[in-house]
Amino acid sequence: MHRLIALTETVGTTRTARLNQRLAKARAKQLELAHAGRVMESARYAATSKLIRAALETGFAGRSLAAALVGLSLFPAVAAAQPTTVRTVEVAQELVQEHRRVTGSLQAVSRASVAAQESGLIESVLVDEGSLVREGDVIVSLDARRRNAQLEEARAEHANHQAIVSQRLAELEFARLDRDRIRQAHDQGAASERELSEVETMLGVRESQLESARRVVDSTARRVDLLEIRLKDMQVRAPFDARVVSRHVEPGEWTEPGRPLVTLVSTGMIEARLEVPERYASSVFDNPESLFVQLASDGRSVPSVSVRPVPDVDQRARTFQVFVTLDNTSGELAPGMAVNAWVPTSEESFALLTPKDAVIRDGRDAYVFRVDGNDTPEADKTPVTVLFAWGDMLAVSSHDLDAGDDVVVEGNERLVPDAELIIASHTPGSSR
Repeated sequence: MHRLIALTETVGTTRTARLNQRLAKARAKQLELAHAGRVMESARYAATSKLIRAALETGFAGRSLAAALVGLSLFPAVAAAQPTTVRTVEVAQELVQEHRRVTGSLQAVSRASVAAQESGLIESVLVDEGSLVREGDVIVSLDARRRNAQLEEARAEHANHQAIVSQRLAELEFARLDRDRIRQAHDQGAASERELSEVETMLGVRESQLESARRVVDSTARRVDLLEIRLKDMQVRAPFDARVVSRHVEPGEWTEPGRPLVTLVSTGMIEARLEVPERYASSVFDNPESLFVQLASDGRSVPSVSVRPVPDVDQRARTFQVFVTLDNTSGELAPGMAVNAWVPTSEESFALLTPKDAVIRDGRDAYVFRVDGNDTPEADKTPVTVLFAWGDMLAVSSHDLDAGDDVVVEGNERLVPDAELIIASHTPGSSR
């Protein structure tokens, strides 16, 4: 305070002229806002005018100025006479669309606790937690010696019955020849009715024996097929491309059918499961491609492959589920991660975009400091209406702000209306 007072006591006629200029500007702004019906903002400029007039009336005379500054709270008015170093950004205008945030989490497209279909001694476990497997890779091997022996026995039995079928075919052919011979002799009166009857009966027996032998061959063939399947099942394979998240058994243990051996989660694609309020249903169903997902941890957007809204509203929460399939080729995403999704709630339209740091909120009101003038830039307090967030920007509307205007984004917290500015750096307008 003492340094500020000492500085003000050295101000001469130049400072008085500059304060008179600021007084004229403040009164003009006060009248303009009053005519526009913006009473609160007009009152602020009226208060600034009062402080500047009080500073001028003191005459900056010796010690009386210090008393005037303390009594009339003129520090803002005097400070306004000191240029403030700021950083500015150009206001942009782009085609934007309002979105509302919803929350959710990631889940695997497929998750399975892989179990054995056969009982047996676990011979080897070929994966560990975190291992990547491809569809069809062997993950657990069971002792298959008994299954191999059973299969060889079944194959031998099948081959034996195939030989019996061949024998029955030969016997049937012989019975047919014998019947034809007796029938010819019977027709010539050289064979009796009884002899003909006997050979026809024997032919029927041979046909039945052949049919029976063929059924046995079919039965043994099916047994061989079953044992081959059971032998293959002694090697438990991955049902899809996946990563191992849990390993439940070790070599030397005995397992039974249905007992989980490892737990897998699918790789390549992952799903975001979102809980969306029912009031956004029409936006999601009509325009699902406009919905996009970001990681809650760092705000990074993740490309979506498909969006599947589920038309079933939870009666208590008044929400419905939306499943968004995301590309996870890199493997950086994992089930359970929190995500945010942005649901479109309006049509696309053009709006002014300004950085969030440029907007200052005063209760329900919001404003920015627009840079006014080129040779001697000054801070013009400009009211804005915040429409919605757009990435790290805010979409705003204002009667006094246009695309291409420069607004203060750093140093604005200490500014007062009409303060002189020193532009330290300037950034051209950008949307995101």
